[in-house]
Amino acid sequence: MVSNRGQSKNVCVIGAGPSGLEAARELRKEGHTVVVLEQNHDIGGQWLYEPNVESEDPLGKNKFLNVHSGVYDSLRVAFPREIMGYTDFPFLVKEGRDMRRYPGHKEVWLYLNDFCEWFGLRELIRFNTRVEYVGMLDFDEFGKDLKWVVKSKEKTTEKVVEEVFDAVVVANGHYSQPRLPSIKGMDAWKGKQMHSHIYRVPEPFRNEVVVIVGRAQSAQDIAMEVVEVAKEVYT
Repeated sequence: MVSNRGQSKNVCVIGAGPSGLEAARELRKEGHTVVVLEQNHDIGGQWLYEPNVESEDPLGKNKFLNVHSGVYDSLRVAFPREIMGYTDFPFLVKEGRDMRRYPGHKEVWLYLNDFCEWFGLRELIRFNTRVEYVGMLDFDEFGKDLKWVVKSKEKTTEKVVEEVFDAVVVANGHYSQPRLPSIKGMDAWKGKQMHSHIYRVPEPFRNEVVVIVGRAQSAQDIAMEVVEVAKEVYT
């Protein structure tokens, strides 16, 4: 990241989730100029809960999803808060908030917001900005430091901006694009199909017969919720 001469670099960080925020803080601490590009309206990445999923493809097959987060309404963390925070900014219990050792998703987002505000990171972030392209800039001179071209689009105006950076940190996460199983007859079946990425609450499954494919944590959580309203549930 830093050249042998120790010069300050112009760095682009893609994503303002937990990793992107920490990368931005550390880079600025080392004297680099940092720009964070975030496609959503706020920080948090997967922890930025989005209840409105009606406009999204139920199986998440679109190349660019409107819904980035796969967090459902009742989700709680699977690990105690003591091991979830940054080492120098612990995930402490705060009066008037979710004080459980395994809090809900909103408390994680509030913690990330506290981190962002404490270190003044919002001034580095361009919200509602989707990165469309990252590529190496061509150089004719051998031995010259590499540079990177980043093209981004502002969601509301659709204005495309092309910039050159000394380095790029990709922190866009890997949970925003659903992974679908290959099941014979899946494409031909006309019943309702939904990936857990789009699931939020059990009510849409009231009085229905539901099959849940998978046995990981999200599948178990969803099964325990849906069984309260569905006619039958199979896992």
